[in-house]
Amino acid sequence: MPLATCPRCNKMFDKTGPLVCPRCQDAEEEDYEKIRQSLAEHPNQSAEDLAEAAQVDIECVLRLLEAGRIETTAANRQVRCGRCGAPAISVSKKLCEKCLQELNAQIAMQTSKIRLPKRRSVDVGTAFNIPDSLDSKRATGAERRKNLMRRDDDS
Repeated sequence: MPLATCPRCNKMFDKTGPLVCPRCQDAEEEDYEKIRQSLAEHPNQSAEDLAEAAQVDIECVLRLLEAGRIETTAANRQVRCGRCGAPAISVSKKLCEKCLQELNAQIAMQTSKIRLPKRRSVDVGTAFNIPDSLDSKRATGAERRKNLMRRDDDS
C-alpha cells in the first residue's frame, strides 16, 4: 500500500487513486470546478493568473496540471525542458520534443549494442560422453559390491 502526504492537510493517506486524502477530496473537487470555470471564461491564462482568477492556491493548479485533469497552453509554456531549458512538451513529460527524440535515439542505439552471446551447438552425447560415464559408474558400483563381499568373507 503506497503512502503519501496529503498536499492540503499534510496527513498520511493511502495513495491508490486521488491526489489528496479522502477528507480533502471534496475541497479539491470544488477547487477543480472553480479552475475549470475560470479556464472556460479565459482559456490562455498562466498558472498564477488562473489561481488568482479561481481564488485557489497555485499548488492546487499545478497539482491538477501535473495530474492532467486540466490543460492550459499558457501554463504548459512555463514548464521548461530538464535538459536544455526549452519549453517542454507537457507538464508531466518535462522534456522538449528535440530532447525526447535524442533520448529515444540513444536508447535505441544502446539496446542495439547489447548482443546475446552466440550459442554453440553441442552434441550432448560427445560432450559429456554419456555411455562411458554410465559404464564407469556401473564398474565402480560392482567394485564396491566386491569389496563389501570380501569384507564380509574376511570377518
